[in-house]
Amino acid sequence: MPRGITVLGTGTAAATPDVLRLELGAEVLGQNPQQALAAASRALDLMRAELAGAGVAGSDLTSGSISLWPRHEEHGKLAGYAADLRMSARLRELTEAGTLISRVVAAGGEPARLHGLSFEHSEPAGLVAAARAAAWRDAEASARQYAELSGQPLGDVLGIAESPGAGPIRPVLLRGGMGAAAEAVPIEPGETEVTVRVEVRYAFAGARDSDS
Repeated sequence: MPRGITVLGTGTAAATPDVLRLELGAEVLGQNPQQALAAASRALDLMRAELAGAGVAGSDLTSGSISLWPRHEEHGKLAGYAADLRMSARLRELTEAGTLISRVVAAGGEPARLHGLSFEHSEPAGLVAAARAAAWRDAEASARQYAELSGQPLGDVLGIAESPGAGPIRPVLLRGGMGAAAEAVPIEPGETEVTVRVEVRYAFAGARDSDS
């Protein structure tokens, strides 16, 4: 096989997320299953209406799971039926997100639940492309240094293998009911890092194939 150099390059790109994903829910304890489901549905509809009224597109609202189960008291007596309905929403105006979250929870009333927040990128491919370019520059610099140290001219690229790995995303998580929140929820997106690792194999310029 051709004589040459195999190097590893690592590249990282970071950017501030521009989308906030909410995990919302409505939980109600009713005397019977129908009552619990109806009350939870009304609360979730009010939360959905608040989001839509703030300009959140229908494509950014997604229905989630529906749970219904009997709830018993300590000594086994039936206390009623609990209904838990979920939905997710993507907010793209982060400067107003904290205020909107409070309004949404207040609109849902006592059944409202905010199960979590997480940040996303609307165009994650751009972040990966930037990390890939940085990884390539790192690999090329290493290859040129090794070629210089070995006294051999660097030749063509013979192979490329990529091993992508996303870096840490800084989410903000809030769990449990919040009641009728009156103040804006503090939102700090932080940064998302994406790391790409690439293995590049170079031939030496003018190197001949060898069976040895």
